[in-house]
Amino acid sequence: MSFLLPWAWLWLLALLPVVVLHFLRRKERDWPVSALFLWEGVRPDRPHFLQRLRRRFDLLLLLQMLAVGLFAFSLSQPAFLTTKPSGATLLVLDGSAPLAAQGMAEKVIAEAKRVVAESSGPWAAVLWASPPQVLSGPTSSRPEFLQALARYRPTLTKRPEFSQALALFPEPWPRVVVITDDPQGVVGAQIVQIERPDNLGITAFSVRPTPDGTRYEAFLRILNATSKFQDAQVRVRTEAAEFWTSRLLPPEAEEEVILPLSGVRAQVFTAELLPSDAFPWDNVRYFAFSTREVRVAWQGVGERYLWAALQAAAPVVRTDADADLFVAAYTDLSFEPSGPAFFLAAGSPTCPRGALREAGPLRGAASSLLTHVSLEKFRVPKIYEVRLPSGAEVVIWAGESPLLALWDSPSGRRVIFAADLISSNLPLLPDFPVLVRNLLGWLLPEEPGALAMVGENVRLPEGFQVVLDSETVADVWVPDRPGIFLLRRPKGAGYLAVNVPWEASYPPVPQPSSEPQVSQAQVAVALWPWVLFPLVFLLFGEGLLFYRRGG
Repeated sequence: MSFLLPWAWLWLLALLPVVVLHFLRRKERDWPVSALFLWEGVRPDRPHFLQRLRRRFDLLLLLQMLAVGLFAFSLSQPAFLTTKPSGATLLVLDGSAPLAAQGMAEKVIAEAKRVVAESSGPWAAVLWASPPQVLSGPTSSRPEFLQALARYRPTLTKRPEFSQALALFPEPWPRVVVITDDPQGVVGAQIVQIERPDNLGITAFSVRPTPDGTRYEAFLRILNATSKFQDAQVRVRTEAAEFWTSRLLPPEAEEEVILPLSGVRAQVFTAELLPSDAFPWDNVRYFAFSTREVRVAWQGVGERYLWAALQAAAPVVRTDADADLFVAAYTDLSFEPSGPAFFLAAGSPTCPRGALREAGPLRGAASSLLTHVSLEKFRVPKIYEVRLPSGAEVVIWAGESPLLALWDSPSGRRVIFAADLISSNLPLLPDFPVLVRNLLGWLLPEEPGALAMVGENVRLPEGFQVVLDSETVADVWVPDRPGIFLLRRPKGAGYLAVNVPWEASYPPVPQPSSEPQVSQAQVAVALWPWVLFPLVFLLFGEGLLFYRRGG
């Protein structure tokens, strides 16, 4: 313990006048007796000095002396010296979709307050969401900073790169503390990890029409990220009907569900998973078909599986002129097509096709084109060798050979899929039309896709508007909640399906964290506020005792 103002102990000198005044205020009291002659023969027996002094030290004097001592102790500002992290502290609070689960925001705030209480300051805070936001600028005022933390609100967006959150404060910080549920991608910072609640969610949802056009098939993936078996009920709704199925899900497992949907033609679909849980946003997913008619010019073999996948992605029609998309299947073109082109086991002068060979094990790159696509069930025994132009991006590898690649050419965007569909199982998998839909969205970006995520910038071409509850939005729209939204377009109305990020449903992957060393400093913790409370009660008790003795 140390004292910041040791000279304040001089207030103990006030004990001297307290003691002197106490003895001076002593008064002789008169006691009535029946007769004085009874006392005439009594010899006076006066107590000696020490006995009289002992009688004068009553409870009131002790309380007064104790009050003076506590007052001097408080004025000297006693403090305990403790060790805390030194230097300025930047708190990065994860505000992405998983933190919107029930009870997670309170945990983040509690951990942030603990970090503030255990550090010496100054502090600043950033909301790590899309886009990142400054919650508090640098401040040395603890109450001011804690008040700024009350503005923390998790969003339903995915979080950007960690460097984007740090970019809001370009100056280097001695200490960066990240409070998150998923430490993946965090480098050079101290991590405080919040445990997620158990989750039951839909991790993929897509709908495709059957080749004969008589009905639809809904494809879902359901994740049971709990330690128990779950009896899950799945409901898919259209504008006119709803369809149910159930699954008994093993713990820590993900299963696929294919649900036939019969009835009238539909454009929007909603999948719901019961029972709900602490993160209800992934228990409901939305899907909408694109309303734009795509004119396709075809050359080569008439591959019916690819055509069925294109029909599941958008309304497509064959044409010989003014095509929106050129498709070449199992052929070698002698010319370079104009506009977007899709090559299925085909080649062109800028990307010649080679011989058919055995395919190696598949592996995918980190690409949005593989959203909702699982490569685990893909079986591709044979692929065609292709020589890609410079600048091409390989999305899927088959061993050391490219299976799926894309690039921008002077004539338009290009996608090449080198698999031999006949020898593969791709036409039987629901992932194949999902992959074709993703590729079609990349090849034809002029019109907004029918699927979007919360927080994603949706570019609206001229004449397009999104209808909200009380307004319409043009140019650029950033959805802040999931749902089905009406899209006004020059060629008729359409719909947009908005979901929370799909990766928000999956539990974080554990990874070893190498936290930086934090310098320590001695900090004085003031004790005088705790002394004032007993001092107030002590003075109150002294006054009450003095009043009861008659003043």
